[in-house]
Amino acid sequence: MGVMKASKFKYVLWALVLGVLLVMITGLIPNDPGLGIPEIRRYGYPLFWLVTNLNGPTSYIMTNLIVDILFWAATSFIIILFVELAMTKIGASMQYGRLLSHLGLFVILGLLVDLVHELGHGFLGTIAGGRFAYLQIAYFILYPSLAVTSDFRLGVALIEGLPYGSFAYGLMLLGGSMMTNVASWTIAIIQHFKRFKGRTRFALKVVGFLGMLDLPLYIILPQMGLSHWLIMGGREPEPLQGARMIGIPDYAFLFLAALSTSCLFYLHFKQICIKTPKK
Repeated sequence: MGVMKASKFKYVLWALVLGVLLVMITGLIPNDPGLGIPEIRRYGYPLFWLVTNLNGPTSYIMTNLIVDILFWAATSFIIILFVELAMTKIGASMQYGRLLSHLGLFVILGLLVDLVHELGHGFLGTIAGGRFAYLQIAYFILYPSLAVTSDFRLGVALIEGLPYGSFAYGLMLLGGSMMTNVASWTIAIIQHFKRFKGRTRFALKVVGFLGMLDLPLYIILPQMGLSHWLIMGGREPEPLQGARMIGIPDYAFLFLAALSTSCLFYLHFKQICIKTPKK
């Protein structure tokens, strides 16, 4: 009984640490309502807790800060329990001393998946006749020239020369989620034939998982009034709009998206899905 209590306390402690770290990270991300005074910028998710003013001092909203810490701590606690369950299922143990390094790697891999998404727009948009004009990931402008900006954008790819609503524009819109979906399928197939260990296995699992989620989340969450990645990303169902522009019926596209996601989930997590018989 004492071991179980100590284990739960350890989970809560790590969840609080991760909650604070995630709040600090989101404190770098603008959370502006769209209309307001340009000189005033708000930062933090899901509630803004940091307010900067070009004409005055920076202010902190402590109530929002506490709510955000509790929100991210609760989210981290659920994820830790899920990871612990998954590791137990496959007969492994989680070393919590490496959790922070895994979190850092997760953020880097998330940006990598975002880059693949935006390059997908650029690739299909260029094939469709457009011109790749701009690419930005987080605070980094990657094209037409390398630069750092203070304006955070999760991912932006600007393709010029495609009329809105045309087949070519729809193909460009589909390119992002299609590319991450293809990446997830590629990783799933590679892992089926070759087993990886350590950080390589973790990295492939993360990229495959995020690539799998990119398409369904971009279809569902914006239609619920949320962003592509819940608190960040596009607010329009980009892949669904692209499918409509190239003439794919909603029911057919949604069926294909659901089928692909279900197959990918099984391929990436079949060790969890299939119960191994006890010896």
